[in-house]
Amino acid sequence: MSTIDNTLPAGLTKAQPMNATGGGTLDQSSFLKLMTAQIKFQDPFKPVDNQQMVAQMAQFSSTAGIAEMNQSLKSISEAFSVSRLSEASQFIGKSVLAQGDVAAMDAHGLYRGEIELAGPAEHLTVDLVDGDGVVVRSMTGGPVSEGPLPFAFQSVDENGKPVDLGNLKVRISGGVAKSTSTWLPVSAVGISSVGTGAVLNTPAGPVDVDAVRGVS
Repeated sequence: MSTIDNTLPAGLTKAQPMNATGGGTLDQSSFLKLMTAQIKFQDPFKPVDNQQMVAQMAQFSSTAGIAEMNQSLKSISEAFSVSRLSEASQFIGKSVLAQGDVAAMDAHGLYRGEIELAGPAEHLTVDLVDGDGVVVRSMTGGPVSEGPLPFAFQSVDENGKPVDLGNLKVRISGGVAKSTSTWLPVSAVGISSVGTGAVLNTPAGPVDVDAVRGVS
C-alpha cells in the first residue's frame, strides 16, 4: 500500500496562522501557481474534481475581467471629465441663462432674466427683492401675453459705473409664472459632485452645463 509524503517540497512553506497578514490580493500569476501546486501535490486517493477546477478557473477569469473592465471605465470617466471641463471653460467670463429666481449683476451692471407666463396678464409687476425683503428694483407693464417675457434692471451710479446689489430674488405679481430664469455671470468651472458632468460657478450657485438655456 502506497503512502503519502507529507514533506513540503522546496519553495513551499507552511500555511500562515489565520491572524497573519499577507499581500491582500490574488493576481492571475499567483492563482496559476496555486492551481499548479494543487494539482502537483494533490492526494492521489482524492484527486481534484475536474469540473470543480474548471469552475474555479471560470470564476477567477470572470472576477479578473470585471476588475479590468472597472479600471477601463474609470479611465474613460476621468478622460471624459477632463474633456467636459475643457468644453465648459468657454463659459468663463460670460453669462448663462439658467432656471431659478435668483438674479445676479453682470459685467454691464444689469440684472436680467426671463419669465414664462402661464397666461395673459393685464398688469404685471416684476420686483427684485434683497435678502431683507426690501424691493430694490420694480417695473410694471401690461397687458402682456402668455409666453416668455424678458426683463432687465440696470444698477449703476450717477457716473454710469455698475453698482452690485448682491443676489436679488425675482418676484412677480398680477400674473402666473410657469418658470423663471435669470442670467448669471460665470466665474469658474468644476466637476459635479454627483457625476462626471461639468458645472459652472455663478453667484447664485453651481449650474449644470446641460441646464444652460442661453449664453451671452
